[in-house]
Amino acid sequence: MKADILVLTPTLGSRKSLEKTIASVKSVGAERVKHIIITPQKEVNNLKTKFPELEVLAEPDNLKGIYPALNYGFNKYGRDYKYLTFINDDDYWLPDFKKLFNELDIDKALDFVYGKICFIDENETIIKQQASSDQFYSFLSLFCSHIVLFTQQATLLRSELFFQIGGFSEDFKLVSDSKLWIDLSLLKPRFKYISTVCAAYMIQESQLSSNKLLQVQEEIKLLEMYQQINFWRRISDKIIFRLTNVVLYLQRL
Repeated sequence: MKADILVLTPTLGSRKSLEKTIASVKSVGAERVKHIIITPQKEVNNLKTKFPELEVLAEPDNLKGIYPALNYGFNKYGRDYKYLTFINDDDYWLPDFKKLFNELDIDKALDFVYGKICFIDENETIIKQQASSDQFYSFLSLFCSHIVLFTQQATLLRSELFFQIGGFSEDFKLVSDSKLWIDLSLLKPRFKYISTVCAAYMIQESQLSSNKLLQVQEEIKLLEMYQQINFWRRISDKIIFRLTNVVLYLQRL
């Protein structure tokens, strides 16, 4: 089978967890996936030696940050693949990620599929399962209530839509993926939600996303870019989301 899914992993090359990331994508994706590592030039030879089966792409020296690196990789290779996604070098796919593949095969008109993730610590101990729902068209409304419907670890997006949106905004360090999902949701694509944990998301104190102040500042700036959502719409969407996940909340307790 010719690979029809492109997976990018941006990395500085130093994390031991990268090995598990690569192994998980290979195990789950097999021949269907083309996995490319993006790294600074100084790490290219080292990673090529360590992972000879993978293509390692050197990011240009003038790129600063994960989103410019991803844009570079997707712009270089993405149009050759039907679907795109990316996964960080400390996260990994779980076996049920295959269910996302299956949905694309069942309904070939789908533009976007997403599932749930579990949050883990640096020892790979599960912290909690992510709350989610099939309210993709309400992504912006829920985001206004500080609810992030899903994260990129368990997503597959039709490449044409990625380029139609214009890729990731490079004006943000933390929330460019949320902006992409908001812009995508406003296009009303055909999507499918899988209520299954498909990937693991590692939480580390050292990672950029642990900068809560910057997170809040960027979320405020992001929301200012969109038309305000009606108050009652926000309340309604939030209630539906909470009710959808009530069993999960009780399990957490």
